[in-house]
Amino acid sequence: MGDYKYRLQKYSGRNSRHTCPSCGRPHCFVLYVDANNNPVAEDVGRCEHRNSCGYEKTPKMWFAEHPEDRSRTEYTIKPHPVKEIKTDYIPFPLIQRSEGTNNNLMKYLRGFFSETEIAKVTEDYHLGCTRKGETIFPQIDGKGMCRTGKVMQYGEDGHRVKGTFDAIDWLHSRYMKQQGKLSHDFNLRQCLFGEHLLHTRPNDIVCMTESEKSAVIASMTFPQFVWVSCGGKLALTPERCRQLAGRDVIVYADADATDEWKEKIKSLAYCRSIRISDWAKDEAQGSKRDIADLIIEEKRRMQVEPTTIGDVCRWMDELGIPKGRITFNI
Repeated sequence: MGDYKYRLQKYSGRNSRHTCPSCGRPHCFVLYVDANNNPVAEDVGRCEHRNSCGYEKTPKMWFAEHPEDRSRTEYTIKPHPVKEIKTDYIPFPLIQRSEGTNNNLMKYLRGFFSETEIAKVTEDYHLGCTRKGETIFPQIDGKGMCRTGKVMQYGEDGHRVKGTFDAIDWLHSRYMKQQGKLSHDFNLRQCLFGEHLLHTRPNDIVCMTESEKSAVIASMTFPQFVWVSCGGKLALTPERCRQLAGRDVIVYADADATDEWKEKIKSLAYCRSIRISDWAKDEAQGSKRDIADLIIEEKRRMQVEPTTIGDVCRWMDELGIPKGRITFNI
């Protein structure tokens, strides 16, 4: 066995990631294996939490400790007990104190929505603001507990200020820093943005977007649906979306993620029904727009031209809104 070259085991599902012998977290430890995919030992590998844990033991280190095992031909890994990690939460009074509309995103949206609509969506999602005018999108779970929140700055055009990198800060990081602690000591388990609204409206159709901003804008436009966000293109996972079990769901992917999300929603079979909207079917090749961009575009047009029932019906068709879900008062 000593003649083989060892490598980190290739990912082939959760079973190929093990419990770290150092930090105890499950499904994060990558084993060193030989050419036949046999592990060296259960503690020979690398923890994927490089910053918060950093554990690594190489085959060279292990054989230096166990020279008698250089001649062995195989090793059977033993199951490692899984240590349950308790989820941490942000104290809710902090969320309530930050709640408000005095942020740059709401200043922009006031050009398209009424003050009443802005106040309601802020209250529904507990949207917050900072002294710098940043927007806080808290992740509140089905039990009403805040797990974290995204803190983002928006410009006068309603788009996120990114600079040289994707400028997203996290509420739990700021909370830990205030206490003189490290952010990685906070046991974070994210949930859907808007998840706390699901149990209050158990019979309504759920619409899911990629970004929190899109869910906020769409909820003011079509309030008869429950709008939630998974928080990112890669965040549409069975674990993150577990609270959608038994619900009727329409998924609004960004224009550049439609094909990818069509495959991803196949893993959400616990939904009563789920389909992906074809709102982006007429988008230009390479478009990265989302449903919020289409809504704002239509609102700009309606500010110039009078809106007819035909316009609303066409818009509903573009957005994939089911017939019979909207009524007209004439």
